[in-house]
Amino acid sequence: MDKSKILTIICAILGASITWYINHIMGYGAIIANGLVGVVGAILLPAPLAAATYIASFVGMSGFSVISSGVAAGFGGLITGVVIVFSGEIYAGIGGKGGTIAAMSVQVSRGIINFFIG
Repeated sequence: MDKSKILTIICAILGASITWYINHIMGYGAIIANGLVGVVGAILLPAPLAAATYIASFVGMSGFSVISSGVAAGFGGLITGVVIVFSGEIYAGIGGKGGTIAAMSVQVSRGIINFFIG
């Protein structure tokens, strides 16, 4: 893996975790958390990393009963980052790719966590 792919995965982990923290711990709610992470990512990061951060922030918007910790959100972000890296240009420019990746990542991470932790 090259540096850009690793940075994409790191940004996805951070995007999901920070959004979850702002949403649940700070109590600002999912919309504010997602918007804040998206805007800060767009200002500070180059476009591909900002996009990965924003897509992963959808994971952090999940309700507490779905993603119950920052670690679980980070795990969902990891899955999101890996899918982004390996999906590349598949369906590029087609609406809904980011949300679909995030929704799938939430379900996969939730399934894995529930399988091992119960």
